Amino acid sequence: MFVMTIDQQGSRISADAVPGVLAALEPVAAVVGFARTIGDEVQGVLADPVAVAEAVRRVAVDSDWHIGIGIGEVERPLPETTVEARGEAFYAARQAVEAAKSAPAHLVVRTGTERSSAPEPASASASAATPAAHLDFAEAALRLLVSSLGELRVQSRGYIGFRLDDPEATQTEIAESFGVSQQAVSRVLAPGTAEIIAGAQGLAAHHLGLAEGARNVD
Repeated sequence: MFVMTIDQQGSRISADAVPGVLAALEPVAAVVGFARTIGDEVQGVLADPVAVAEAVRRVAVDSDWHIGIGIGEVERPLPETTVEARGEAFYAARQAVEAAKSAPAHLVVRTGTERSSAPEPASASASAATPAAHLDFAEAALRLLVSSLGELRVQSRGYIGFRLDDPEATQTEIAESFGVSQQAVSRVLAPGTAEIIAGAQGLAAHHLGLAEGARNVD
């Protein structure tokens, strides 16, 4: 199981971004829905690694957040809200979101078991990788996703999000949705940023699934 805990960056000097991120996360398949826990923090429980990667992308499109992802057991029966839930995935997510405040791309992935501080060698093949290596690969892919979006203006991120949600949409349709010119959309999409982010999202989902699956086997 996966728990995502996200905390708004610069909340003391910024407007409350929680309502907006909750709206952005609404389409994501969660077993315990995303909700505000306390202050400017949001939390949700997910079973599908594809949904986790999608949620990270939606958060990164919406605004700037510290993102913590915990992998592990969640106590059953599942409650209706995350504030009532317990389990190692929640503890891992709490550690992750705190570590994310000083981490690259403000994102960390943790499991309920202790993780070595040294990453796996980059030459290790994905097929033969250890659970810790899958965790590293997933974290790296998600950081690529977040940092790639972070280089864009907020509205430009929206163009990317629209394209990924609706790959058949034309640039003209995206432009009309945002009230801008087709040329403005083209300048953002032409470098292939949407494809890079889609690839990172898929790669992250793949390795998140392998990391969780290895834990279940163990």
